[in-house]
Amino acid sequence: MRYGRYGRYPGLALSALLIAGIILFQTWSPLMPAPAAQAHAFVIGSEPIDGSTVTTPPRVVRIFFNGPISPASRALVFDPNERLVNAAASYIPSGHPRELDTPLQPNLSEGSYLVRWIALAANDGRTTQGAIGFNIGHSSTGLPGQTILGPSTSNYLPTLDLLGILSVAWEWLVLLALTFWIGLLVMEQVVMERRARSLDLLMRAQARARPLQWLCLTTLLVGEVITLILRSVSLSQAAESGGIDWQALRAVLLTTSYGPLWLARLVLIALALLWLAVTARRRTPKEATAGVARVLRRGGSRFGRLRRQVTQEYRVTKELVTTEEVAPGGSTLPLSPWDTSLWLTLAALYLLSWTLTSDEVQQASLHLSAIVLSWLSLLSQAVWLGGLAYLGYVLLPLLAGMEADHQAEVLVTLTRRLTPLLLMAMAVLLVSQLFLAESVFSDLQALLTTAYGRTLLVRLGLTVLLLALSLFTLFRITPRLARQTLLLPVVDAEMPARRTRREALLQTERQLGRLLKGQSWVGMAILLCAALMSFFAPPIAFPQINYAQAVQNQTGQAASTTPPSAIQQVGDLTVSLFITPGRVNSPHTVLILLTDSRGQPVTNARISLAINMVLMDMGTVQQTLSRGEPAYVATFPARSTFDMAGLWKLELTIERPAQPPLRTTFEFTLS
Repeated sequence: MRYGRYGRYPGLALSALLIAGIILFQTWSPLMPAPAAQAHAFVIGSEPIDGSTVTTPPRVVRIFFNGPISPASRALVFDPNERLVNAAASYIPSGHPRELDTPLQPNLSEGSYLVRWIALAANDGRTTQGAIGFNIGHSSTGLPGQTILGPSTSNYLPTLDLLGILSVAWEWLVLLALTFWIGLLVMEQVVMERRARSLDLLMRAQARARPLQWLCLTTLLVGEVITLILRSVSLSQAAESGGIDWQALRAVLLTTSYGPLWLARLVLIALALLWLAVTARRRTPKEATAGVARVLRRGGSRFGRLRRQVTQEYRVTKELVTTEEVAPGGSTLPLSPWDTSLWLTLAALYLLSWTLTSDEVQQASLHLSAIVLSWLSLLSQAVWLGGLAYLGYVLLPLLAGMEADHQAEVLVTLTRRLTPLLLMAMAVLLVSQLFLAESVFSDLQALLTTAYGRTLLVRLGLTVLLLALSLFTLFRITPRLARQTLLLPVVDAEMPARRTRREALLQTERQLGRLLKGQSWVGMAILLCAALMSFFAPPIAFPQINYAQAVQNQTGQAASTTPPSAIQQVGDLTVSLFITPGRVNSPHTVLILLTDSRGQPVTNARISLAINMVLMDMGTVQQTLSRGEPAYVATFPARSTFDMAGLWKLELTIERPAQPPLRTTFEFTLS
């Protein structure tokens, strides 16, 4: 059985891993929501508007979020005397997963009312909370100053209290374990050769790394459990129930997408631990590999004269591995390329489960592209940082006992094989991070004004530093090490010049070791920034609404607004759009008139409509119109769409017989 093909073609192995990840996404995607929203659920609007004064007591308080929420979310409304005035429990309306409605008691008195809300994000199980205030008739607080209208003050943003520090710490530990585990797998299963000359080194490296692999997988397992407990405690504290509430734990597991993914991750970790235990029982007799190890320790300069002896002993080793009984205490030997496929598949699945709940994926407008890029970003980060840590903390101590020239030869070989993989990982990580950052930040000022943005800038700076150190290592230190290794055997062993070159070689090896370990520490700082970014929410994108005008509309003080209408030239057609009445939560009629270049109405077209908000996904409503008389008419019941004030878009696809389809988009604002 041949082992070299995976080691010789790391690019092919990565390509196979990418294909496996896309297939796995196709398997998971039906189970996951496709809307573009943040994993944290924050308020972006409410009725009544936060800070507003209404003349008529509302029957229901409606709160709009930027992402789908769990049924465990709730809101409590208090009157001026701090008495609860909820008429019933809060609920999520059918077909509106981002809205929380709370019925109120009738005949509410005048004064100031406070709404305390708690939301459990349906995507990642994180808890957010905040407060909304409104007045009936007049304000009873008597506070001076200008009232802030709108949802900008409706959210309590995450803070690094004790629970927050624990959450970040565990997230960081899990990221460290995950990164090193992936790097270990890539180095052992893809990069390191499985030929006779490197067989002893590979087996000793696996024996040294096996306890670390157990530690990484155990840390992932414990970290998943602790993370679930911390999220349930966060929900309990927000609800003021205190401690570990089993109802909160049940809500996180059963009412969010995080629950099934959490269970899937536990299963994957258990499978990895089981397979590690199975492969750990595969041993080779010590005496079978002793000859190979003995030859390798003699140094690379004599390898040519002993090639026949090494080949013969390696053949004996293979025969003993496949025929003799396992000897206790021997070294692990990979027996089948299926090991590589299974390990990489488990790692790909686990990375994919992490990707599906990330903030960048939930907020990006191109959901599939964001999933693929986020998965590639996480994989590249693990290959880059984990590979360097494996070289610095696992392989270098093993090479310390070798002759200097052979040690340098092994280092040069490994770094040369790792270089294409690292360059690919660097390029993918930088491109994907820039794309995901652009999808999250619509306003560049948020990079400086939000904790998430400042942490992202620090992370980008550390990544640039790591990139510079890695390129210096690959293109400056490694070539120098290769030249010194080639020149060392040229000089006779007894001459002072050889001792000088040997000292220079040892100094270069020590410099390489310091660089690798320094890059590992920079990588740890980058992962800490990633954990902080996971805790801090990305900037909240609020709808662009004139809230002063919206309050006037809410109280009936404004004049009637003109219904939205627009005209566009699309190909050879003139498209006229009319929407009435143009107010939220009302039945709407959409009229579309098509005229050709001669001004004649076109009545034989098939028009497909897709309606949604511009800045956030309120659920795309689609309808198909098949004939105009002469206008094409679409009707929508109240709250089926147009259920929130702000900027909306209507996408049209026009199909005519024997004509190419035409597409256009209208944008309009609803009051």
